[in-house]
This record gives sequence, structure tokens and C-alpha cells, in this order.
Amino acid sequence: MRQYKAEGHTSKEVARKYGVSECYARQICKGIAPQGQEPINEDVVALRIKEKSGGLLEYLSGYKNKEKPVKVRCSICGGEFERSYHSIVANGGATCPHCVERERLQLKEARDAEKESKRKEREVKAIERKAEEERKRAERKHHCPVCGELTIRNKYCSVDCAKKADNKRRDFNRRMKLMSAMVDKDITVEGLYRRDSGTCYLCGRKCNFEDYTVRDGAFIAGDWYPSIDHVIPLAKGGLHSWDNVMLAHRRCNSEKSDKTISPYL
Repeated sequence: MRQYKAEGHTSKEVARKYGVSECYARQICKGIAPQGQEPINEDVVALRIKEKSGGLLEYLSGYKNKEKPVKVRCSICGGEFERSYHSIVANGGATCPHCVERERLQLKEARDAEKESKRKEREVKAIERKAEEERKRAERKHHCPVCGELTIRNKYCSVDCAKKADNKRRDFNRRMKLMSAMVDKDITVEGLYRRDSGTCYLCGRKCNFEDYTVRDGAFIAGDWYPSIDHVIPLAKGGLHSWDNVMLAHRRCNSEKSDKTISPYL
């Protein structure tokens, strides 16, 4: 700038050539310019912007002073934008808004892709889990032992079938118990009548084989008809043996039920 002034140019021409104020040009030429300032023209602006941005920004146009925005181009994406010369030089370059937006969109796409991938993974796991549950349900299917219907319940298809099976099991246990208690298979009412002299051990009166009626072909025993009574009932562990049976009237036997009563004295 001083050399240009020494060539005979006026301060106004110097200011116009280097893009500074006329006052600033005079101060520079006289050597009294403020510290930290330097002559600037568009070539210097372009060079400084390129150096400060590390070659990422290219100066295009628009420089007036360091506070006014200049037009620059991003060497990465080719996008053009405006920033003040001071912000580029002082901050070591300027961030390209186009690159920032592109990075933001790429990051958003990456997050969306990750969310979609996780969603598909959850759907696949849900389908696999449902298929596994269906497979286990199919493996659990079996026929109800009472009615034969297919069911996935533990054993029976309904409460009614469970009750029927329980009643059947109780009846079977009762019959098995009765069969196991039958030690003496030759016990008969006639034999017991002869052994006990026809006397009911509960009331002490005679039994009567004639106390019966026949109605519509059915035999109906009367109250005094003889019957076999177990002194210790079968339900309480008694045995069907000669030592545990006594002769009794049908009515006395019915009234005694499953009670344990000592023989009549």
C-alpha cells in the first residue's frame, strides 16, 4: 500500500484499490495505522479465507469490510452461503450450513433406519414367540379321558368331566376295598342264620325269612328279614370274615349304618 502510494497515487485511489477507508489508507501510508490491522483487498480476503478454513472455503465476492458478510463456496458440497469475513478469520473458518444440514439428515436417516431395524427385529421375535406358544399349545393337546374331546387343560376338558372321573375313581376304590376285604367267600345269610340261631345280635329278637314281598317281579325284604352285618364296618377297615359278621334284621342293620357296635348280650 505504501509502495502504491509512493508511485504517485492519491490516498483515495489507494483506499479504492485495497478496499479500505481513505482515512485508514492515509494512516497506513504514514505508518500510524492502529495495531493489529492490515491492508485488505479481495485477493488478500480470498487468501486469508482459504488459509483460515484449511482450504474448505473459497471466496466468491461481496467483501466491503470485515463486519459485512461475504459470499463463499464450500469445497466439499459446492454449496454457497454468506458469512462475515471477521467470523471466518477469527473463528478459524465457518461451518457450511449445507454440510450441517446434510449431516443432520444423514444422522436422522441412520436413527430412523436403526429404529426400523429394531422394530422389524421385535416383530420377528413376536412372530417367533407366538409360533413357539402355538407349538407348545399343540403339544399340550390331548384327548379327555372321560369324553374324548381334544383339550389343552392339564387332564380333563371341563369341571364336569373331572367330577365324573373323581366319582368313578372313588367307586373303583370302594369296590377294590370291598374285594380286598372279602376273605371268607363262603359267607351266606343262611349259614350265618344257622350259626347265630336266627337271632339278631342288635335287638336280640328272631329274624324271619318269610318277611318279604314280591312286587312286579322284584324281591322286597321286610324289616325283620335277616341280613349280614359287619361288626367293624368295611368303610372303617373291617374284613368280610366269619369273625367280623353277625346276623341282624334288615331294619336294625340299616339303623346301625357304619357305626361300630358290640354284639348284643
